[in-house]
Amino acid sequence: MFSGKGCHRLGGIMLTGWQRTWIRILTTLLTVVMMIVIFCFSMENAEQSDQRSGVYANIIISVTHPEYEQLKPEEQQKIYDDTSLIIRKLAHFAEYALLGCLLRLCLESWFGHLLPSVRTLSLVSIMAGAFYAVTDELHQLQTDGRSGQFTDVLVDSCGVISGVVLGALLIGHTWKEKKNGG
Repeated sequence: MFSGKGCHRLGGIMLTGWQRTWIRILTTLLTVVMMIVIFCFSMENAEQSDQRSGVYANIIISVTHPEYEQLKPEEQQKIYDDTSLIIRKLAHFAEYALLGCLLRLCLESWFGHLLPSVRTLSLVSIMAGAFYAVTDELHQLQTDGRSGQFTDVLVDSCGVISGVVLGALLIGHTWKEKKNGG
């Protein structure tokens, strides 16, 4: 399995292209940067967070509800609140999907040659991402006007799982390319 063009040996251990030093450094840095970005978003107080999602909510509302300005204030508020909630959940999902993908790639670069099972690294990536989601929600409990939500942990964890699957597919695709001489 590890005998393709992109493999080499180090002290009797077969390494793949994923274990190159520059890939290890890059995936580690990107993973840490993503964790810092998530941490910084969680440091925003409720007003700052509402402002950030509000910008996107207003853009989406202007496209999906052209009659918005003619609606009653309570109808406008309902549309705004619903749109803002969807944006927040999608943002949670997306940032954790990226984190999940980066975690999977990072762990592959460091431990892929030691653990032949794709499932093991994927499971560890999912557990690490879900744990980070829990700590992120706990962090939000310490931020003015913010709250930790179990539903956000679930959304974040679904994002992590999706990202890990994407990362595993990317790794598998590069293995297939190497094996086929691509």
